[in-house]
Amino acid sequence: MKQSKRAQIHMSETIAVLFIFFILVLFGSVFYYKYSEISFKQQQEEMFAKRAIDTTTKTLFLPELLCSKGESGAEQFCVDMTKLRSAETVFNNNKGYYFGMFSYANITVQQIYPEVVDGGVDTWIVYNNLKPDTTKIEPTYFIVTLKDETHQSEGKPSYGFGVVKVEVYS
Repeated sequence: MKQSKRAQIHMSETIAVLFIFFILVLFGSVFYYKYSEISFKQQQEEMFAKRAIDTTTKTLFLPELLCSKGESGAEQFCVDMTKLRSAETVFNNNKGYYFGMFSYANITVQQIYPEVVDGGVDTWIVYNNLKPDTTKIEPTYFIVTLKDETHQSEGKPSYGFGVVKVEVYS
């Protein structure tokens, strides 16, 4: 009889150890799941921010907007106002091509200096493709020079400053 009680106690101890083991495995699984979920969300955030920066970089170096120096290369961080005024039409006529480049985004250029008077336009929409079920918007801004060949003084084009705003949708 003593051996039977000893075996029952031993069996109870084994069951208690197994119960504690499975509880620890359960806590470990829950911890790992939460950690991987947070890690995945952080990775998505990083990829979204990277896409926003890539879209801004592509915009800044678009030949469709860059100022040119005659026969030489383009001026860096400069937007040609003549090209900018017709950019919306060009982009709308070739939406498939630009969608491959920018995906769901909104690109605008706003003139900051000199201020526009007499009801003139100071904001131009370059590209606008809103995602229907947008959950997040990541805006990035970049200051550029605005070169206007149509308003010259002493044979030189007039310059201004503007902001390129790129909003990427997720």
